[in-house]
Amino acid sequence: MKKVRILGIGVATLDIYVNQGRMYPGGNEYNVACNAASLGAEAGFLGVFAKNPAGELLEQTLKERDICLTMCRHEEGSSGYSLVELKEDGDRVFLEWNQDGVTERYPIEFTKEELDYIQSYQAVSVGRCASVAVEKIRKMKEYGINVCYDFHEIYTEEDIREIAPLLRYAFFSCSHLTEEEIRHNLKVAVEQGAGIAIGTRGPLSVFAYDGKRYYEQEACKVEEVKDALGAGDSFIGAFLVNYLQYDEWTEEERISYALKQAVEHAASVIQVEGSIGVGYDVEADQVKEMVGMGI
Repeated sequence: MKKVRILGIGVATLDIYVNQGRMYPGGNEYNVACNAASLGAEAGFLGVFAKNPAGELLEQTLKERDICLTMCRHEEGSSGYSLVELKEDGDRVFLEWNQDGVTERYPIEFTKEELDYIQSYQAVSVGRCASVAVEKIRKMKEYGINVCYDFHEIYTEEDIREIAPLLRYAFFSCSHLTEEEIRHNLKVAVEQGAGIAIGTRGPLSVFAYDGKRYYEQEACKVEEVKDALGAGDSFIGAFLVNYLQYDEWTEEERISYALKQAVEHAASVIQVEGSIGVGYDVEADQVKEMVGMGI
């Protein structure tokens, strides 16, 4: 088993469950990096940390997991945050989130120094919520970087046609689509240039397409969903780690194995609190000071 290197580029944020008095470090690509590291990868995160208690906590959480932060920056402003309500079935509802934090104010520029660093990783995870514009994804593609992009659940075929040519891996949240619609979107993504396209559906089976065949992997059933936060991110991290470990296998073997390992890992994540299994107590009147602005 060889060592693989995976980088997340995005927003470091706190998911705050105010009614429960708990907060959890996270953010889509932040979670991908944490999950990759937990599975034995050499993981890195490239983002901006605010100079406040939340930023310090978010950074320290990654350091404790030996995640590389070499190119991260520190800026004055608000940390990313979201207010979350946890439902009885373990699903979550996002009530409010910060759209004017340090990552939005001081975005990654993708300088030559940053691109050289990014290129040292085998796969780079970004997504719709990462504050990385399409022209910057194109810049990475032109630099020879293998980009993994999470479209999340809000996308159009036009979005797919614009972004898929720049990608090695395309991930979609598809619980709201029929199987026919999922297969169509995955096919469009690969026809436009993505190497592999994958559609997840929460507790239902996962679909993938590589240009030659469709794959379907049943999801793992769990007795109780404690918190579904970060399930999709954990799936992406696990898929990338397991797919990249075995480059001597056939493409069909690699995809089939990685899909199976990814659903199993995601099933374990939804049985713990938060997106990476780490949480902290917080009082409602502490939140403003923590994140660096009022809510």
